[in-house]
Amino acid sequence: MSYATDPTPDEGAAPRESGTQALDRALGVLLAFRGDAVERKVSDVSRELGLHKSTASRLFRALADAGFLQRNEENGTYRLGVAVFELGARFLAGIDLHALARPLLHQLAEREGESVNLAVLEGSDAISLYVVQGTRNVQLVSRLGRRIPLWCSAAGKALLVDHDDDALRALLATVPFTAMTSNTITDLDTFVAHMATVRRQGWALNDQESEHGLRVVAAPVRDRHDRVAAAISISGPIFRLDDTRTRELADAACRTAAELSRQLGHGFGDRWGD
Repeated sequence: MSYATDPTPDEGAAPRESGTQALDRALGVLLAFRGDAVERKVSDVSRELGLHKSTASRLFRALADAGFLQRNEENGTYRLGVAVFELGARFLAGIDLHALARPLLHQLAEREGESVNLAVLEGSDAISLYVVQGTRNVQLVSRLGRRIPLWCSAAGKALLVDHDDDALRALLATVPFTAMTSNTITDLDTFVAHMATVRRQGWALNDQESEHGLRVVAAPVRDRHDRVAAAISISGPIFRLDDTRTRELADAACRTAAELSRQLGHGFGDRWGD
């Protein structure tokens, strides 16, 4: 890999940087393309980063030589080069929901002391893909691979958060809303109305709807296309999860779900296309 250099430094130019400083500045130039502008001027980026224009020009040329930037010969501006796309494509190809989720789920379970579950949508059920037992006494742990009806589980509701009323009715029209406890929602109309609350608050609650003595909160995980890819839930006994603690755990589930979503590329799909 060859890097362009200035054959004759501009008069008054800043001294050349070396090693880590040069790398930091080159990365700063690349990150300056994160905004909406497709093409950037060297002068604008140098001003934003506080770089001497000759230093910025040298960095732009070096990045162009390496394929990370491409120069528009008509107006002298730069855009991201094919090497960036290649790296991004390799990142997307290597995304593994299960592998990315595992350390986050273990951290969440250790931090909060309650059991944590990663679930995905399968038909009219939520399936436990990964389970981490909490550290506190009395744990109610979901079995790995267990199927839980969407309409009486926090994870199931979180997985349905993007379904509008019509989509919910179409998906669950033939589902028998069997009462599993006295708190179970037992008809489609009530469930559709309940999901309006889930959509509004961004997280779901199972308040002893699938099992007596069990409370569960869950938050949706989104992929780079802004689709719900999974749900992260936290469960615990009702005597430990009062209303205040339940909301704290809901916030914790949302934070972890947001971090996993970020690692899945959420928020960058519009830049990479379909």
